[in-house]
Amino acid sequence: MNPTQRIALILTAVFLIPALFFSVYEISSLTQDEKMIGDIYEKQLESILFSVNQYSDDIINDWMSKTQVSLDSDPAAEENTGLQNLAALNESLRLIFYTDTLGQSPRLAIHSLDSGLAARLRPAIAHTLALHQPQLNQLVRYKKSGFQKNEVLASPDTALRHYHVVCFISENANATLRTAGFVVEPSAFVEDLVGPKLQKIAKDQFVLAVYEKDNAAPVYSTLSGDTVTSAMLTKDFWVFPGYTLGIRTQGASLQHLVRQRTQNNLMLLIGLDVILVVAVVLAFRSVKKEVQLAQNKADFVANVSHEIRTPLALISMFAETLEMGRAKSEEKKQEYYAIIRQETHRLTGIVNKILNFSQTEAGKKTLHLQPVDLAHEIKDVLRVYDFHLKSKGFVYDAQDIPPTRVLADKDAVVEIIVNLLDNAIKYSPEEKTIELRTGQSATEGWLAVRDHGVGIARTDQKHIFDKFYRVPTGNLAKSRGTGLGLSLVRQLLTQQKGRIAVESDLGAGSTFTIFLPLAPNNTV
Repeated sequence: MNPTQRIALILTAVFLIPALFFSVYEISSLTQDEKMIGDIYEKQLESILFSVNQYSDDIINDWMSKTQVSLDSDPAAEENTGLQNLAALNESLRLIFYTDTLGQSPRLAIHSLDSGLAARLRPAIAHTLALHQPQLNQLVRYKKSGFQKNEVLASPDTALRHYHVVCFISENANATLRTAGFVVEPSAFVEDLVGPKLQKIAKDQFVLAVYEKDNAAPVYSTLSGDTVTSAMLTKDFWVFPGYTLGIRTQGASLQHLVRQRTQNNLMLLIGLDVILVVAVVLAFRSVKKEVQLAQNKADFVANVSHEIRTPLALISMFAETLEMGRAKSEEKKQEYYAIIRQETHRLTGIVNKILNFSQTEAGKKTLHLQPVDLAHEIKDVLRVYDFHLKSKGFVYDAQDIPPTRVLADKDAVVEIIVNLLDNAIKYSPEEKTIELRTGQSATEGWLAVRDHGVGIARTDQKHIFDKFYRVPTGNLAKSRGTGLGLSLVRQLLTQQKGRIAVESDLGAGSTFTIFLPLAPNNTV
């Protein structure tokens, strides 16, 4: 297993696998969380409804207490100011009544601000009390046990169709029990007394409403024009059988809110996973690049050592031969001198290439941009390299190349051409033909160097301009070199606002094309 594979395995084991397990666990628990959140919301809404019911019940209990006090303080039924004031202060309290006995035919006393209404409802109230004698007897038993309770009595009389009869047992100072109660208008009770409480609770978070069962339109709602009932959580209205208290969240249903929260959590989890995967991939690519660079540097040191060792060995060997006088003829001496000079030139070239690369990468190499004719520079380089090319068996074609004037550094252009020629020589072991061409577009001049050598695989083409990079397999790997030539070419072109492109196929050779900005007015 190579270092890159080990790094990938470590990153996967440390980051991705735990994240995967955590994500699977969280996704599997989202449904359970959704149910739990729903239950929490429902309990909160139930507690609000309980509070409203308790508040309504407290109002009725307060009326019962005030009625009890008024009856004890002023037993004169027709002139009881306390009862009159209680009715006057509560519009929904339409009648207050009581009987002086618990018998089957009690005398019924009624207090109301509307005498006409009292006259119309008196027979219906008496009839209702008579029908519900068992419930009244139960209230008596509660009272004797020390428990004050009220009971809403259903009435078959049409006169009481829009009212509720609320009864309780009152006890005077002589411990005499009597039946007392109220005739309440539910819609007015909700509107005047319960409504402000509902508004205070609802604020901008909830919609609270009171409905009459089997009637879709609300008796009262904290949201004006509200007709939505399907999303309501409902509970019976304690004080008025047949009425319901409803609550829902403002704007969206409870189910929608819970589902939305679950979706948000899921999207957040997926987003975090994506970010983690991207981070791991970027970290892996960065580490892989650094590992590859370290490997390339190691290969570079080995290759440079080999490249330097060979000319040094030849120089040392032939210098020692000359020093010991083993070259007997003048012809041999000249041959040895030529070899020493050639290897020295070769060694100088390696050192210069390394120094140029180092200076260019560090930004210390200063370029002087001026109009340069690419065709002229090619001819000058070929004039110097003619003997070297022919001695290696190469034929070059640079005929009919038109003048192409670009804005560039002359020495840098020469170095670029030399590096491209060196590559063409190095990687063309069989068909030794090199073609050089120039041309221009509207904004750029170009120079192309084509060989018919071993070619470059497409997978390696994107890396050949990286520093220290050498193709690891195939015929390209057999040639020794520093791995700096093409990287230096690209760096020099970048500093001159130029670029380089390659077209190559294995076994079919390669074409390297450089592009540089045209010189102003295209004149030298």
